[in-house]
Formats: sequence, structure tokens, C-alpha cells
Amino acid sequence: MIDEITLACFFVFITGACIGSFLNVVALRAISKESIILPASKCPKCNSPIKWYDNIPIISYFLTFKGKCRNCGCKVSIQYPIVEAFTALLFVAVFLIFGLSIKTILLLIWLCTATVITITDIKEQSTYNAHLWVLIIISIITSLYINGIQNYTIPLIGLITGVIIMELIAKLAYYLVRKDEKKDEHKTENNETPENNEILEQNQNNEVQKVENSDNVESEENTENEENSENFDINEYVKKNKRAFGEGDTYIAAASGALLGWVYIFAAIPLAILIQAVCILPQFIKRLYDKSEFRLLFSLSAFFFIAIIYWLLSSKYSLNLYVLIGFVVLLIFFAIDTITRLKKTVNEEGFSAIPFGPSLLISTVITFMFGKYIVDFAFRHIFMLFG
Repeated sequence: MIDEITLACFFVFITGACIGSFLNVVALRAISKESIILPASKCPKCNSPIKWYDNIPIISYFLTFKGKCRNCGCKVSIQYPIVEAFTALLFVAVFLIFGLSIKTILLLIWLCTATVITITDIKEQSTYNAHLWVLIIISIITSLYINGIQNYTIPLIGLITGVIIMELIAKLAYYLVRKDEKKDEHKTENNETPENNEILEQNQNNEVQKVENSDNVESEENTENEENSENFDINEYVKKNKRAFGEGDTYIAAASGALLGWVYIFAAIPLAILIQAVCILPQFIKRLYDKSEFRLLFSLSAFFFIAIIYWLLSSKYSLNLYVLIGFVVLLIFFAIDTITRLKKTVNEEGFSAIPFGPSLLISTVITFMFGKYIVDFAFRHIFMLFG
């Protein structure tokens, strides 16, 4: 005999899978600038309509059309069943934790919006204003429902705090590792020859023509973020806006602050940086090794090694002042050395476009669930270094 909870979870799972299928449509058609209503589901390559029995979430991908279009035979991205299954599991988890309530509905709307933003950010390094504003609005509504309308200052101050912190990080990161433009100009001057001058003049004329053509095509109705350009160049964007990442991350931080409040946004953003580091560190270390950047690799490894040793020791022992000062000095030294050498690498190779939004959204969910424990951990193991 199936109990009521199991039966309810089954229907919640199915509902989540169906909504996950719709989230795929919302994200991918935002990228392709198509309507989410019409046309019906179609093959992304040959545009042939997809039969209803090939459109069943999760099941169809593996059992009916087996990951290939019936018409043209092209492979269908594994993203579809992954998002459907992930959304279904999210729905079940939220339902089991919070039950059937208004809070559950609000959180599910928030998670669905965050999923769409994550898909577009990972696939195209793009975020869209419509999705971001929905996330901010639902964050404010959820916070007001949880904390009460009389505590309207919680989402308001949290939103402002999130914006300020993210903008400071964007500017600070840019000035820490920005490219040295004076050196580039000096190199250009030294390399000037009559032949190079002719090529440079021709390139400048081409650039002027491109600008004129783009001005004619540009429309005032385009309200998407600047990083949504099809020919987006991360280095040009960084140089022009003097920030290490796009404004979309600031919008996400605003939504996170509105949902969590100003206290917990201070925990969510460092946690997001940690998640980002864990995700990109293996690839980054491999890249440094391949390019023989052993000094930078040593400084980076030493920083994390010392941080882990400190965490292990502080968890079991009460460290005296001199030991704490020693850890602080070592961490600061290797942090400065890492940043200095990283700046040199950026000057030589430029910036890489790595989406930060997904890490921030994940950290927001974790902080929403376990914020008190994270703050307590920070006070016991991190702030103790300076207290």
C-alpha cells in the first residue's frame, strides 16, 4: 500500500519534470530570441516538429527518440533530461522540507527563475533583464512573506547591500588584475613602421565603417544586458566598463540580498567565490602547469594549503595570538604574490569569460537553508584571525 507522502512526492516529481521541460524552452528561446509560446517544440537543427510521444520529460530522451532527431538524425543535447530531472528533484526536496504552502510555491518560482538564468549564463555567458527582474521581484515578495510586511527594510537593505558588495568586487578585481594598457601602447609605438602604419590606418578605417554600420542597425528597443552581444569579447567589455564581470551578476546579488537579508548576503557572496574556485581550480591548475607557471602555481597551492592547515588546527585547538599572527602573515603574503603573478598572466593572455552567476545562485540556496551554521563557522574559524 502506497502512503500519502510517497504518492504526493510522485505527483510533485512529475510536475517538476514537466516544468523543467518548460524551463529549457524559456532559456533556449531567450538565447535564440524566439517566442516561448509559438512555434511548438521543434528540432533545433532541421526545425521539424517534435511528436507528443517524443516530448515526455526524461523518458522520451532515453526510450523513444534516444537522443536523436527522428527527421535529420542530429544529436539532441543531454541538457534537456538533466534540467528536467534536476527540476523534478528540486520540487520534491522543497515539498518535503516546507510542505504544501505559499512559501513552497514562492521558493519554487524563485528556483525555476534561477534555473533559467543558470542555463543562459552557462551556455552563452548571458543574462537577460526579464529573468533578472523576475528573480529580484520574487525575492522581495518571498522575503516579505517570510519576515512580514512590517519588516520591509530587510529585503530593501539586503538588495542594496548585495549591489554594493558586487560592484565593489567587480571594480576591485578589475584594478587588481587589469591589463597594463601603458605597456601595450609602448609596445605599439616601438613596433610602428611605415608598413605597420599603413596596416593600422586600414584597420582604423575598417573599424570606423563597422561603427557606422552598427549605429545604423542599433535599436533603442534593445534592453538586454551589454554582455548579450553575439560577438561578445570579454576583454573589450572589461576594458570599456572597467569591471571584472558583467552587470548581470550584480542583479543576481541584488536578488540574493533581497531574499537573504544584509547579514546573510555577507556569507553568500564569499561562499559563491569558494564554489567558483572549486569548480574552476582543477582546470586553472592544469593550465598553469601546461604553461610552466610554476611560481604562480606554488603561491596558489601554498595559500590553500596554509588555509586548510589553519582550519584543521583551529577546529581542535585554541591557537594563541602569535600563531594566529603567523597564519595571517603567511596568508597575506601568498595572496599578494598570487594576485601579482595572476595580473602578469592576464596582461599576457587577457581575461577569460567564466560565468559567476550560477555559483552565486547555488550559494544563495545553501545560505537560505544553512545560513546560521555558515555565519557561526565564519565567526569561529575566520573572524577569529582578526579578533
